[in-house]
Order: sequence, then structure tokens, then C-alpha cells
Amino acid sequence: MGEGLKKMRTPFRWSVRLLILALAVFLLIGGPISEYAVRVIPALSPLSTLAAGLAHRTWYISLAWSLPALFVLLLAFWKGRFFCRWICPLGTIYSLPTKVSLKKRIFPWQLSGYLFWFIFFAALVGLPLILFLDPLSGFTRMGALGHGTASVMAWIPGFIVPLMLLFSFVQPQLWCTQLCPLGYFLGLVKVKKKSKKVVSQTRREFLAGLALGVPIALLFKNVARAKTVPVLPPGATNLDDFSATCIRCYACVNICATEVLVLRKEGGLAELCLPEMDFDRSEGSYCEQYCNDCLQVCPTGALRSLSLDEKQNQKIATASIIRDACLAWADHKECMACDEYCAYNAIEMKTGKNGIPKPVVNPDLCRGCGACRNVCPAVRKGNAIHIEPLYTQKVIVPPKEEGESEAESELYPESY
Repeated sequence: MGEGLKKMRTPFRWSVRLLILALAVFLLIGGPISEYAVRVIPALSPLSTLAAGLAHRTWYISLAWSLPALFVLLLAFWKGRFFCRWICPLGTIYSLPTKVSLKKRIFPWQLSGYLFWFIFFAALVGLPLILFLDPLSGFTRMGALGHGTASVMAWIPGFIVPLMLLFSFVQPQLWCTQLCPLGYFLGLVKVKKKSKKVVSQTRREFLAGLALGVPIALLFKNVARAKTVPVLPPGATNLDDFSATCIRCYACVNICATEVLVLRKEGGLAELCLPEMDFDRSEGSYCEQYCNDCLQVCPTGALRSLSLDEKQNQKIATASIIRDACLAWADHKECMACDEYCAYNAIEMKTGKNGIPKPVVNPDLCRGCGACRNVCPAVRKGNAIHIEPLYTQKVIVPPKEEGESEAESELYPESY
């Protein structure tokens, strides 16, 4: 009887796993449901939720979006790695080659515990460097990489899934059994009596994570910083917080309607492969005024969930006119394309001696959305709009009365 039930259970479990995988793929590529559903997959991870909370020193995501991860964690208290065996879409993918695998043990080292405790202690310092190893962020990442917005460097975390799938044809489920930090976490919290051998191994993993996670995170947090600051999506607050808690799931890149969000090609190791703004990518690549989609899909709070009104007043950068390249300033041609496309009335007009209107950016109104740079027609000396990123984003309080600031009048005299 028991053997019969076991034979029936295997095809049933695989039916459930394949159904969940199909649903996860559906959520990833979109369909007749809200695009925000792409957030559901990475939001299931208690590892990402825990690490993000530790790094932020606060429970940074909303209660509603904490519930999926809490459900998985509570399930683990009762059933251990039930999530891995029945639900995890990436685990299902890695299990597919099992029947045809060579079943060779080419990687005997059990590293999942060391990776988990490294992430845990690095998060306590404020920089969980390898949080992108979370398998659910890895699954979601594949959707963005298929959109063509990824740089070569961004494929460093992107190659994890195809590489581990390839290894699964040699050693079955290598990732799940030897490397997955989320799977280790779920097995760790199961309420059961641990053997002395397991307790001893856990102690070694704990101490190794402490010894490596804290100093390495401190090193990269204080030394390995980017020389240039990227233009971050609105809601990122500052480069430190964003680089610490972004799990590189690329849900924000996946959902960006104007495709202005791309993956960072340079910077310190802490900032590698972060989403950033690229206003030169294609026509229409700028941060649209009435869009806050990226802020609604972030599963860790690396991008704060701002309302449309709050997002429109979030200053992410400051534009300025490069006069030597500007058609109006340098070539004395009538061109106010930047003013025409500025949604925030941040472009003011100065009339020179020749009567040609010349654009000037009011930094008190500019949000750094990049629309002006994206439409600038200047080519002789390159684009005439420079976008200066902010390390820490600000909130703009729109003035009650329109008018020019005193600083702006002194900086740009009409007699220029």
C-alpha cells in the first residue's frame, strides 16, 4: 500500500511542479493580468526579505508583500524544504535533466550553508554582496535578460541559471543540493531535533559566514565604490541602499515601458549589474512622468513604492545645458526642443542680444527624467544636455509661484 501511494505521488508531484513552473513563466512574460504580477516570484523568498530588512535596518517592504515570504517560511517550519521539492520554479527546471543525467559527482562540496551565513552577516553590515544567488531572483532575472537590456557584465549573474542547468546533466540538481542558500535556510528552520553532526556542521558554517561576511562586506562598502555615480531609478534613495538591497531580479527592467532602465556596465563590485537609467539607448528612453511601474514591482524595497505624485517630485538627477554644443547657444539657431519635451517646466528661456531664445535649466524644478537629453537634436559636438546623477535622491516641493531663482539669474545673464 505504501509503495503504491509512493508511485502515485511522484507523477502527482511532477504535475504540480510543472503547473507551477508554467504559471511562473506566465507571470514572467506577462499576460491578461497585471504586469505587477512579475513581483510575485521573487517576493516568495524569505531569504531576500530577511537580507533586505537587515541591510535597511528596517522592515522595508509592505506588510502585504511580506506575506508570501512569511508563508514560505512558516511552511518550512512544518515541512522543511517542501517549497524546494514542490513549488520552486527554478528547482523544477534543474530537476528536469535528472532522468538523463550522467549521475557523476563532480562537485562534492556542500557550500549552501556557507553562502547563506555569508549573506546573513554581510546584510548585517549593510551590503549582502551575493544576494543575487537567491534562486527566485535568478528565475525572474531571465525575463529581463531576454529583453536585450542587459550588458555583457550583467550576464555574470545571468549565467548562473543556464550554467547550473548544464551541470545538472552531469550531477543531478547540483545547485539545489550543494549551493542554494535559500534551500539551506528553509531546511535550517524546520522544527526537528538536529543530530550532533548537523549541529557541528552548522556551527562551522555560521563561524565561516561571520569571519568572511563581515570583513568582506565592510571592505566593499567602504573601499570598492564606484568612481562614477549612475542615474538610479526613482525611489532608490541612494546608491548605498540600492546596491545593498537590489537582488538583481530585474523586475523593474522587465516592466519599464520606455526601456530607459538598463543594467550597469561599470562601477565597483558592490554596484555591478545594478539597474540604471540610459537616456541614449533609444528614442523615447526617459523616465516617463506618469509611470511608477518599476516602483510597484520591486520585491525587496530597494525601490520604494511611491505614488505617482510622490514619484513626480522625486529628483534623481539634474540636467544642464552644454552651451558649446547647444544649437541655440553655440550656433544661434532657434531650437527649444528640450523645453517642448520637459514635463516639469524646468527649462527657462533666455533671449540673447541676437533675439534667439536660449534654454536654461532651473535646477530647483528639474527632476532629472532625461526627456530633454533624449530629444536633443545637437550632434556637432555631441548631445547638448548633461545629466548629473545624485548620489542621494531628493524630494522637490513645487513652488507656488513660477519664477526664476536669484542664483539662476546670476548664473545665466541675458547678455550672454
